[in-house]
Amino acid sequence: MKKLSLIYLKISLFVLISYLNTPAQSTSLVNWMSFEEAVKKQEEAPKIILINMYTDWCGWCKRMDENTYGNPAIASYINTHFYPVKFNAERKDTIEYKGNTYINDGQGRRPSHQLAQALMGGRMSFPTTVYIDDDFRAYPVPGYMEPDRIESLLVYFAEKINKNCDFTDFDVDYKNTFNTDFSENIDGVVNWIDFDDIAEKMKHEPKKMILFLNSDYANGSKMMINSVFKHPVVSRYLNEEFYSAKINYDTKDTLEILDNVFINEGEQLGYPHQLTITLLQPDIRLPAMIFFDSGSNLIFALRGYYPPKIIERYLSFISLKLYKSESWEDFNEKFISEIE
Repeated sequence: MKKLSLIYLKISLFVLISYLNTPAQSTSLVNWMSFEEAVKKQEEAPKIILINMYTDWCGWCKRMDENTYGNPAIASYINTHFYPVKFNAERKDTIEYKGNTYINDGQGRRPSHQLAQALMGGRMSFPTTVYIDDDFRAYPVPGYMEPDRIESLLVYFAEKINKNCDFTDFDVDYKNTFNTDFSENIDGVVNWIDFDDIAEKMKHEPKKMILFLNSDYANGSKMMINSVFKHPVVSRYLNEEFYSAKINYDTKDTLEILDNVFINEGEQLGYPHQLTITLLQPDIRLPAMIFFDSGSNLIFALRGYYPPKIIERYLSFISLKLYKSESWEDFNEKFISEIE
């Protein structure tokens, strides 16, 4: 196989129980940069821009700066996965952004900057955290947030899960996975099969196959395994209609499929396996569900975290072989879910 030059963003493990017992610092530990600098960096190397919208008179802004942005684990995660910007919403300078000029026109009792108004959708409450993704779409989230509340939002945007589902659905699975006091619809059990055993099973009882590529460093992978796949509707589909196997994206094992042998060519930690590169290039995002037909032919690759009610749709669409005769849009319009 031709060796590919690949830059892989390794997602550091975020959920650290120890941070809950870490005292807040007196000042923020986040490496804030200017808005202009963040925009330039995002164009050169895509990451989410995180904007801390504040005002000098906002007491809750100061408290969030100390308690939340002063938390070592939160600050470290933000510094690693975001371009963080501290933005005074009442600043007086002129900013050029996306071909438009924004100023503070001085109108009103507490005049705000036009760019702050645009990014916050006109809802001028403080503090507000604005996330700008690599498609330059702004997502304002108003309100003060303690470390344990902002935690799931940071993962949601850093792992680009906002592209796949609503935050409400994501947050349920996040709590199922990382909050031991929270449990909702996760009593299903998936019969995972060793990858090397599937070929033999196919000879005696052909079925469609799912290969789940995961990473120990991606929270989305942990959520799929510990919450999504344990939803009883999802686990039933997987066990009845598919042979399901899961492997780490950077496994060192030699794998064989359709008489092709795949290895891991990289010596360094985190280098993707040849099979991962072959199945997901050029968009290597984890976790990923790879669907194969009963002849081990590739059907479809689903990249990223998805909640149970969306996974249910894909499992139904594939298991009924509707991908051969019906568009995804038509199927979605008439699909009746078992998941509320």
